[in-house]
Amino acid sequence: ADATITLTAAPDEGYRLANLTVTDDTGKAVTLDDKGNGTYTFVMPASNVTVKATFALIISHMPFVDVPSGAWYEDAVYYVYTNDLMIGTSDTTFSPNATTSRGMIATILWKLEGCPEADSEAVFDDVNLDSWYGQAVQWAASEGVVAGYGNDKFGPNDPITREQMVTMLYNYAQYKGYDVSIGESTNILSYTDFEELSEYAIPAMQWTVGAGIISGTSDRTLSPQGNAIRAQVAVILMHFCENVVNQ
Repeated sequence: ADATITLTAAPDEGYRLANLTVTDDTGKAVTLDDKGNGTYTFVMPASNVTVKATFALIISHMPFVDVPSGAWYEDAVYYVYTNDLMIGTSDTTFSPNATTSRGMIATILWKLEGCPEADSEAVFDDVNLDSWYGQAVQWAASEGVVAGYGNDKFGPNDPITREQMVTMLYNYAQYKGYDVSIGESTNILSYTDFEELSEYAIPAMQWTVGAGIISGTSDRTLSPQGNAIRAQVAVILMHFCENVVNQ
């Protein structure tokens, strides 16, 4: 423990390092210090560690002028765009810092499922079945993937919080029969804002952190009540597809 370890990532030609993580035996991320030129260091904790590196194709054409080359979300935006999970806010913009609504996330999961036909009987008073999100919310609610606020309200245009989004992913994973047990031993009590996490979202947050789908907004914070901006949603969806759906 306390020894400084050096890691060097050497991508093949045409690829670049997309993500490098080091986690301890509880699943908590170990802080990496970027030394440049693909070299990182970290202080060895008092436990075994797991090192995971992912590499991505160097993107030669990105349709969105507001997604700079090398941005932390570039690969994810390209992934969700080319896999028809998210579209731009225009032909040339993605608006990575814009908020994402509850209706948008329900629609993305509906697309991931192949746009199944939904029951025609309305579930929520504030969801118009003829709207762009209507069929998606209807399907997701009928399958237990999403829930409303009570009083027959869903709030489709409300900005989605990080804990609401991971709960929808968790519910969808259970609906699909994916293994969600990986997070049961993940220690999220060590995050300083754990008490801000709603009780209903604890299993979902444990699973998504443990499965490498979502990371904290810092080494010590989860920001469960914070809004999930479009860039974060893209990254979470890419990790969800790569680490869970396509396994």
